[in-house]
Amino acid sequence: MKKYIFEELFEQYQLPLYRYLMQMSRNRETAEELLQETFYRAMVSLKVKNMYQAKAWLFKVARNLYIDSLRKAKSERRMVEEVKRGHIPVSDIGNPEEQLERKTRQEELEEVMALLPERMRTILYLREIQGFTYKELQTAMNLSEGQVKIILHRARETFRQYDLKLSGRRLGHEDERR
Repeated sequence: MKKYIFEELFEQYQLPLYRYLMQMSRNRETAEELLQETFYRAMVSLKVKNMYQAKAWLFKVARNLYIDSLRKAKSERRMVEEVKRGHIPVSDIGNPEEQLERKTRQEELEEVMALLPERMRTILYLREIQGFTYKELQTAMNLSEGQVKIILHRARETFRQYDLKLSGRRLGHEDERR
């Protein structure tokens, strides 16, 4: 019975956890190692009462493992690798200029995310990309509802400020070349 629960958990949360860990670590090997360790710890420690709690618990463990990996490997923290979210079928490619613009914008957003402090980056990613509820964020981050709302608000504001600065800096460089 327990085996089937963990298979279901793995199938349901492997990709979202991997994407989260990729966003946080920006390194494929690190994300894969942390994902493996997260599910190992789930098999050893997780007492599943319902799937809602399991999701928050898995992301909490993944976050804690990520933070531990930062402490152990500070020199590797800044390694950058493009997030691979899957391939685009040929029929969806469309206009190459639009593709380049989308890719450039994605890289800019990832760069802005990397500038945020870990806590803000995590809470913003979990809410906006993974669709966590406030309740799930409370559980995953060990915060009160008020703290979740405050940190999320500040993360959004800081993200906007960094995004504007980065966009303005790039526009200034383009103007200089003309």
